[in-house]
Amino acid sequence: MKLKTEAKIGIIVLSTIALVIWGINFLKGKNVLKRTDVYYAIYDDVAGLKMSGSVILSGFKVGMINNIEFVEGRYDKVIVAFIVNSTFNIPKNSIAQIYSNDIMGNKVIRIIPSNEEDFYQYGDTLQSGIDPDMIAKIQEQIKPLVETSTNAIMGIDTLVTSINQVLDPETQKKLQLALSNLESTTASISKQLSPGGKLDKTFTSLQAFTLMLDNNKDKLSSAFENLESITDSVANSNLTQTIANINSTFAQSQLLLEKINNGEGSLGLMATSDSLYNNLVSASANLSMLLGDMNQHPKRYVHFSVFGKKDK
Repeated sequence: MKLKTEAKIGIIVLSTIALVIWGINFLKGKNVLKRTDVYYAIYDDVAGLKMSGSVILSGFKVGMINNIEFVEGRYDKVIVAFIVNSTFNIPKNSIAQIYSNDIMGNKVIRIIPSNEEDFYQYGDTLQSGIDPDMIAKIQEQIKPLVETSTNAIMGIDTLVTSINQVLDPETQKKLQLALSNLESTTASISKQLSPGGKLDKTFTSLQAFTLMLDNNKDKLSSAFENLESITDSVANSNLTQTIANINSTFAQSQLLLEKINNGEGSLGLMATSDSLYNNLVSASANLSMLLGDMNQHPKRYVHFSVFGKKDK
């Protein structure tokens, strides 16, 4: 007989649900495939014991904590339910002791077995206890914190005393004056930053200038490119040689002027010799007289005849 499709789907769904339930319990430390027994223990203080904590027997995990709650109607007693693998029998008068299992302070229930031959039954309540060494460890851990807090409180008290000693009436007046000046300065700055203030106008002008630069960035870029081109042209030209030639010309001119001043060469003699000057003046005067005589008596110097005869 073949199963219908609906039956197959139902079987798959139920199997999936069962598998999910088993997986969730397995992640919590429960194995539904194994038989377990439930036991209880009542404590005045569970010292941070948490759900799903381990149950330890001779250093071996035999179960886990299943539930923690107050005893009904009371808030000074806490009842803890824990499950243990049924293969482990717990002797009567054994103690379910809260114990710090690692340096991180994780709390577990440690079963301290007795020598009784009779065993607890499912649902029985075990004797409870807290590891005295754990209390001592907690106190030892708290002790540095208490000392540090005490020292801090003493330091604060010393600081307050010192402040009271330093802040005498005169110092308090100066401090109040400084705070008043600071408040006045802050108010002045706030006023300058308000609309119409100097700082506000300055920031507005700066913003406008920045906007102008942004609007003319293309022109500025072109100007910088032209300047760069001019600079490159000057750099590529033989400007150094030109300056050197000019310097050489100035040097030669200076040397020539020095020679003239020293009376060297024709120009030097002309510039420094009085006799040459006098001779030139005299020659000029004689030439002027000669030209005047030639103008008045040309026949003395030019003889002209149509027939080729000379005048006596």
